Amino acid sequence: MELLIADDEPVARERLRDLVTELGHRVVAEAADAGQVRTALETHRPRVLLLDIEMPGERGIELAGELARSHPEVVVILVTAHEDFGLQAFEAGVRDYVLKPVRRERLEQALERARHSMDGSGQPDEPPAIRLRIGRREESVHLDAIDCFVTEDGCVVARGRELEGFVEARLQDLERALGDEVLRVHRGALAVARNVAGLETRNAGDHRLRFRDGHEPVPVSRRQLARVREFLRRHTRV
Repeated sequence: MELLIADDEPVARERLRDLVTELGHRVVAEAADAGQVRTALETHRPRVLLLDIEMPGERGIELAGELARSHPEVVVILVTAHEDFGLQAFEAGVRDYVLKPVRRERLEQALERARHSMDGSGQPDEPPAIRLRIGRREESVHLDAIDCFVTEDGCVVARGRELEGFVEARLQDLERALGDEVLRVHRGALAVARNVAGLETRNAGDHRLRFRDGHEPVPVSRRQLARVREFLRRHTRV
């Protein structure tokens, strides 16, 4: 793939250039600020942009949001030393991000995802990723592995059959950022739409949403029941 590297530090650009070359891709241009990024995008037409979040003038996160509208064909991967902006990055249309100091293995993973999203190999569209705190680790987890987000003791917990982790965001923030990817099932829970299997009724006042992986069903409130049934009607194939 042809890449553009944007970072105001020459040493950081050199490090990324070396890694990208080792991984078999080609750096077609480099930029030190947002203005140079815009020029390089028009001149060189790269398919992937490795974008530092902290540059002089316009921050990378704001530039990424602009590019999602003006250059949707370019896959933006943020490169940053910060770990606490995962939701912001997703809202800005960023496909992935890697942390400084950049590890070869992590960059390779991000570039492979970018390649899949462009040429149709593997999965045609990578599912959105959410940053989770699992024990003492922080990980970027795709929505495919998450069944629901629930509030517990003032915290938001992401759950799947094989994982559980904390999200540094409110439910309403997730609902706004993820849009149709999630389905509100009650005041304290969102279900990941792609993982919903169906609805089970245990009695007149007890309805539970089931998941494809067999994870424990979550209750559906009376207020959200009609919306959930409409979702299932539209997404169930006869």
